Amino acid sequence: MENLKLIKPKHLIGVAVGALFSAIAIKSFVQPANLVPAGVGGVSIILIEEFKIASGITIPYGFMFLGINIILLLFVYKKLGKKFLALSFLHVFLTSFFVEALPQFHITQDPILMAVFGGVLNGIGSSFALRMSGSAGGTDFIAIYFSMVKNKPMWDRIMYFNVALLVYYGWRFQWEFALYSILYQVVSTKVIETYHNRYKLSSLRIITGHPEDVSNAVFQVTRHGITKLDGIGVFKHQYKAMLYMVVNEFELKSIVDSIKAADPKAFIEISSVERIEGNYRQKPLE
Repeated sequence: MENLKLIKPKHLIGVAVGALFSAIAIKSFVQPANLVPAGVGGVSIILIEEFKIASGITIPYGFMFLGINIILLLFVYKKLGKKFLALSFLHVFLTSFFVEALPQFHITQDPILMAVFGGVLNGIGSSFALRMSGSAGGTDFIAIYFSMVKNKPMWDRIMYFNVALLVYYGWRFQWEFALYSILYQVVSTKVIETYHNRYKLSSLRIITGHPEDVSNAVFQVTRHGITKLDGIGVFKHQYKAMLYMVVNEFELKSIVDSIKAADPKAFIEISSVERIEGNYRQKPLE
């Protein structure tokens, strides 16, 4: 329960705002345009349509979406951080609530514009949840579970799952809606990739005359390894060391601040990392 104490008012507000954006995307863009979101949102819509055909009864989207997420939550709750799960479930619950509570309004009838702007709003909503140390739930639970606990990347399989959803929806109902849904999913994913930096990597090269002090300061805020190379500054012929490390992008600010506190004259070069192989410690979700 200690991790739940780390939840602050800003986390709750951020998740609530994100849920509102996600709900507006569903209520005013996805549903009117008959789009299929990625993951559990898409599964919910397909199950609702199939149940309506079979029984003539329409299950509210919010109830279906919440129910599937609860099942997934029960699968992963023992292995993932309690703060992460609590904030993720709050986002899911509020999204379900807002979808049922908010009135539906139409800004445009153009399906392309609805797919684009719906994707933008959903991407913003999911980004809020991720920035607040939560997630949008659904297949995020499964992907993060296997990535963090089983050390098996699942994001490519989630993509295949979403493709299968679109193919099924197109075959079962109408291909036109499935094709517009591709645009919705691509836009939403691009927005999330732009604003979510947990899995983006950066390398740091730090030139300092106080490598031990800088290293100790960095280890106070992260547990990533550091490689030290000794050298001489050519201009003043003074001892210098280069410290090299790879970190997650979201850790950069705290690491750079710790370096500057230990050595205000340190020279820091930061570069994006496309890919790494070998042992790398991913900071666990709280």
